[in-house]
Amino acid sequence: MIQFIRLILIGGLVALVVSWFNQQTGESQIQWLGYEIQISTSLLVGFVIAFAVLVMLFDRLWRLIRNWPKMMAHGWQYRRRTNGERALGLGLVALAAGDSRSAQKQARKAEKLLGRGLLPDLLAAQAAHLAGDKNAARRYFAQLSKHKDTAYYGLIGIMNLQFQNNDSQKSRAAAQKALQIQPDSVVALTHIFWREVEEKNWHNAVNILGRLIPQLANLPEQKHLFQRREIGLCYLLAREVSEVRDKTNWLERALKLDQSHIAVRVALARLYQKSESTKQMIKIIERGFILKPHHDYIDLLRDAFSDNIGKFIARLTKLARQSEQKIDANRLVIAASLDADILPPATSLLSEIPQDQMTNEDYLLAAELAEKQIDPVGAKTALQDAARAPRGKAWRCSTCSTLTAQYEPICPKCHDVGMIDWTDESRESIKPISKLKLS
Repeated sequence: MIQFIRLILIGGLVALVVSWFNQQTGESQIQWLGYEIQISTSLLVGFVIAFAVLVMLFDRLWRLIRNWPKMMAHGWQYRRRTNGERALGLGLVALAAGDSRSAQKQARKAEKLLGRGLLPDLLAAQAAHLAGDKNAARRYFAQLSKHKDTAYYGLIGIMNLQFQNNDSQKSRAAAQKALQIQPDSVVALTHIFWREVEEKNWHNAVNILGRLIPQLANLPEQKHLFQRREIGLCYLLAREVSEVRDKTNWLERALKLDQSHIAVRVALARLYQKSESTKQMIKIIERGFILKPHHDYIDLLRDAFSDNIGKFIARLTKLARQSEQKIDANRLVIAASLDADILPPATSLLSEIPQDQMTNEDYLLAAELAEKQIDPVGAKTALQDAARAPRGKAWRCSTCSTLTAQYEPICPKCHDVGMIDWTDESRESIKPISKLKLS
């Protein structure tokens, strides 16, 4: 409708101009090359305008003919680029779906249409990697590593491929090169950390954690896991060094990361015990007992009060009242009271444990109490209940749930560092971060 109105307006304007020219009088005389031409001025103006229009039409036609090959090429390139981008999109979809064959097909098509570049090379590398064609993937990742914008990603791809080929030296070298490009790379730092742990380079591993953990500020769960690993490494280093001062420094560093860590507190308390710093030892033990009760604290504290067992039980009972885990603390007080043949505290505290929270350890303590009270029926019943009750806390790896007799800084089964903790079966294991890369 708008076009129609515009056409009527233009037609009306032309008619108005022509009518105006026809109404004008006057003649024009032209003398040129011996000829004399007389013509109406309005007709002459009309011829000039018509000639100008013809010139413009001829120029447009000439431009169209001259640019026709470029226009054809542009259209061909546009269709080629459009089809190439479509192949890239389909390849990425196939890659996400795990269809390596389709992804490789689309990668070849994209490379043919778009040529070698960032996205076609990346798609081809990932597709080859997914299909298990490590040689092709290595070539593509090597190509990516040669360009400034993609060098980091190419090196990370090479790092992963070399690790899968069990070549830790080359994978570590690729990770170190990646760190030169991105010093805060969590993937590269994590990879190097595990290679240092595998080679038992504890100092280097701790230094890597000093760079890695700050980068996990937005990943609190993963940050906590690596802090636990740092505690395990500090414990290992404290065990390896010979100087007492160095041992103390490593243990205190670990304790800053987790005040309730049992093994670290016990090791530090034993150092104070050897140096006859009894007050410091008792302070370390009592604080640890309040935070997370454990029988290792009882053994050390008993030695400090060996001359007065009654005072020891009273001190232990007072600490149990302050403990953040009262039931666990009461269990230890009950066990210590039974060992000392002081039955009233054991009887009182055992009755305070809720029935639905009773473990096999509690029923065994009840059986021992019944035997000391000469109650064979009660002892038999408690032992039967102990066989059906859930197990209590133990040293358990949160990565693979392996049980150990005592704390180990490295799990004997999965070889993870610092993951063994004093916990029970009901606690859900914390899912650890991949030893190769972040999820």
